Amino acid sequence: MSKSRLELFSDGVFAIVLTLLVLNLKVPSAHGLASLAQVAPSLLVHAATFFIVGILWLVHHGGLARVDKVSPRGLLINLLTLFWITLLPFAAENSADRPYESLGASLMALSCGGFLLSAIATRLSMHSAIDDNPMMRRWRQNRIKVGVGIGLTDLLCAGMAWISPWIGYAAALLTVLILLLLPSPPEAEEKFREAAAT
Repeated sequence: MSKSRLELFSDGVFAIVLTLLVLNLKVPSAHGLASLAQVAPSLLVHAATFFIVGILWLVHHGGLARVDKVSPRGLLINLLTLFWITLLPFAAENSADRPYESLGASLMALSCGGFLLSAIATRLSMHSAIDDNPMMRRWRQNRIKVGVGIGLTDLLCAGMAWISPWIGYAAALLTVLILLLLPSPPEAEEKFREAAAT
């Protein structure tokens, strides 16, 4: 299978997940400001989950940006990566309906951790142009350590969310904030090229 088909399929799954998120929003029975108070938890969860899915899509896209050979094993692991994304609408609906219960928060942290670990496994099962660059190879090894650390922390926080749901919510949001701040593989490659040219 070509990389473009893998990306199209994956992008389609992300698009469907984002669509499912908005379907969980319910029209309030009250009117005026009372209606806003009624839907505020749902809107807050929707915005946070939309942000989580969007950042995870950027991570997925960045991980595949320089891939030049897709392996059958990579396709299977990519399906597992996408599975974790598909749990987020269910987690969001649980969180919106019962924000102080642990199920939704635990599933959010579990989905983020499972996604990260699966995305790393997907990327490692495929060849990329940056794999042949010694400087990028070191950068990739460090990035894998960071990703595995974040993913395992998310899994731990998914369990701890049963003590307090705020642990699960915090883990999911901190994960995507950290991922947002990390440079993507194409950005890192460009910096290495600029440093080599000077």
